[in-house]
Amino acid sequence: MLSTFLKKLLFVRQFFMTDGKIEILGKRQVMLPQEIVSDLERVSPKTEYKFLKKIFMESVKDYAKKIGSGEEGMFKNVTDIFETFGLGRMEVVNNDNKKKTCIIRVYDCPLVKEIGKSQILTAAMSGMFSFLFNKDVDAKQLASKQEFDYYEFVIK
Repeated sequence: MLSTFLKKLLFVRQFFMTDGKIEILGKRQVMLPQEIVSDLERVSPKTEYKFLKKIFMESVKDYAKKIGSGEEGMFKNVTDIFETFGLGRMEVVNNDNKKKTCIIRVYDCPLVKEIGKSQILTAAMSGMFSFLFNKDVDAKQLASKQEFDYYEFVIK
């Protein structure tokens, strides 16, 4: 059941969840699985990327079980799942399932708005696509905010 506060926000149009954006009272929000946020306190900066990647991979695997999708069906849903995190809108530009590589664009990610890159975003994509490709892959940022209105990544 929705909280009374959330119902009020919806009624007065102060809660939005569209195109990979979560906004409450005009302020951008990010919604991540609880285990990511709580466990980050226990992880050293040196192991943070591997940890985040593993958690995102496990989260997508869990979502796949709950919605009844296998890896192939899950690939179709990955952009929707990504958007529910509030990390922006993801577009799969090029995908080669045989070579287990793809190029992804992420539009309007609040985590990279200020500094141009984000370990959380990179780890999220690496974990999600490691599950989808059933192979350990990593995301690498190709384009920056100064050049484009999106962030482009190669995953391989």
